[in-house]
Amino acid sequence: MQLTLEKLEQSGALEELRFINRGIEKESLRILSSGELSKKPHPKSLGSALTNPYITTDFSEALLELITPTFNDAQSCLNFLNDLHAFVYNNIGDEILWPCSMPCPVDASEDIPIGNYGMSNSGMIKTIYRRGLSKRYGSMMQTIAGIHYNFSFSDKFFNIILSLGKYDNEKELKNEVYLHVARNFKRFGWLYFFLYGASPAVCDSFVGKAEHGLDSLPGGGLYKPTSTSLRMGDLGYISKAQDELNISYNNLKDYCFDLENALTTPYKKYQEIGEFTNNDRVQLNTSVIQIENEYYSTIRPKRVCPTGERPINVLRAKGIDYLELRCIDLDPFNPVGIQREQLDFMDTLLMYCLLNESLPIEDKEVEVIKKNHENIINNGRDKNQPIVLHGREDSAINFAKEILFDLKKISTIAGEAVFKDTTNNWLASTNLQIKKLENLDETLSSKILKDLLKNNKSFKEFGLKLATQHSHHFKVEHDYENKFFKEAAKESITKQKIIESRDEPDFETFLKNYFSQTA
Repeated sequence: MQLTLEKLEQSGALEELRFINRGIEKESLRILSSGELSKKPHPKSLGSALTNPYITTDFSEALLELITPTFNDAQSCLNFLNDLHAFVYNNIGDEILWPCSMPCPVDASEDIPIGNYGMSNSGMIKTIYRRGLSKRYGSMMQTIAGIHYNFSFSDKFFNIILSLGKYDNEKELKNEVYLHVARNFKRFGWLYFFLYGASPAVCDSFVGKAEHGLDSLPGGGLYKPTSTSLRMGDLGYISKAQDELNISYNNLKDYCFDLENALTTPYKKYQEIGEFTNNDRVQLNTSVIQIENEYYSTIRPKRVCPTGERPINVLRAKGIDYLELRCIDLDPFNPVGIQREQLDFMDTLLMYCLLNESLPIEDKEVEVIKKNHENIINNGRDKNQPIVLHGREDSAINFAKEILFDLKKISTIAGEAVFKDTTNNWLASTNLQIKKLENLDETLSSKILKDLLKNNKSFKEFGLKLATQHSHHFKVEHDYENKFFKEAAKESITKQKIIESRDEPDFETFLKNYFSQTA
């Protein structure tokens, strides 16, 4: 069943777009005021990284991850993220948060402290997983930060669509709708990088002695003149092992089959590393991916997974509940790393993905999608950069104009239903993107390079100046109420102590039982 604006409007489903659920997970490196990576453990004042629902760590003790609940209102989501930042800034002493996706200067990988989640089995599996990431990809790559955007439609939205016929149950409908959107986001997600990619430059230390093909910044650091998001390219979250997987998004059965194959198939390079070094476990297994979270993709179908269960099993049994978009670079100019207009544009782009035909992605198109992604990541602001879409080749900017023409119609009609008598933020954001096509200097990646080149700054100086400004914004310019987060931090420490006081099987038995759920 192909949904259209007209069908949504006539059925009443358009009104339900007011209740889209959205949540944000935002990563940031803790740094010293001098610009170097913090080597201190995760601050106790922020609670337990294992059990605090709002503040945890990603790969490193220094890589904070701030998590909002889900909200129907985009601004409420950002307000919560803002308050989280205020609490963090006021509880990390003299440290500040690095504002860029690509990391601050790091002298050596050994200087990057891997996340520590305590001695319980649930904590150890998280720590050892990260040791495995370090062995497989290098700790430097794992210090890259970004934002995950979690998106889902309301249950009533699906109930209305279900009443239109074709689907027997809501689970089947949700699976099809979310995979429909995900396939199209793979096709059209390059537009987001084109407009909001924000990692065109890196520190020299990130690249080290490796071949990179980047130009040198006069002030220090490296960049690619027309790139948009090096984070999402060969320097960032790219895995040669995973490139060979070609995990299908055509239906949930195939997606789970391919993902399970990645979870259970040994990979020669990882076998050579081994599971143990001097009797210490250094990775969870030698499969292509250790656990489900290691699968790198710009968008992933997800479902909340109860502690101790395998995400793939829960997804297969209960179906998709939301989409996780993993492609958002930090906006270094914004104190919380993302602007309201970005959320509005992402929502509108996802609506475009819903309302356009979404045929199965076959092998030939997989290669086209990869090539388009590579071209936009590396040369997206080249006005003549060609990509292939709908079986024809044209410049990315011409395709962008075509898509934004359709987005204007969607944002006008759907936005009117969402925002009622208030400002139509979807339309306002779409109009901003149209202006960017008229002047590519207005894209985020271009603004970053302009600041670096015009002011003869090093990448470190650029990031440190903004980090200092953001710290001042939260520590000096505003006064926030922190009782809610203080209590959450306190409760999380108590929860970890309770977990660690329980009688548990030894870790190897626990791990064997955990992996036996996927055979």
